[in-house]
Amino acid sequence: MKNLNIVFSAVTAVLGLLSGIAPYTFAKVCSMPKMHCHAVTAPTVLVFGILIFVISAAQAVILWKKR
Repeated sequence: MKNLNIVFSAVTAVLGLLSGIAPYTFAKVCSMPKMHCHAVTAPTVLVFGILIFVISAAQAVILWKKR
């Protein structure tokens, strides 16, 4: 069961990273700098994606060491 939690944490970390870079790569937002989607949404998604990545990666490392 612990191995499954490590795998889920690692997958969540990867998905957090992918969702963080999504507005800048494969799901581009509009290119107008003053629009809400470009000025607010893209940076917010990036910050939350990185936050999800960091927390999930830390959880995976902690679970790995407890194993």
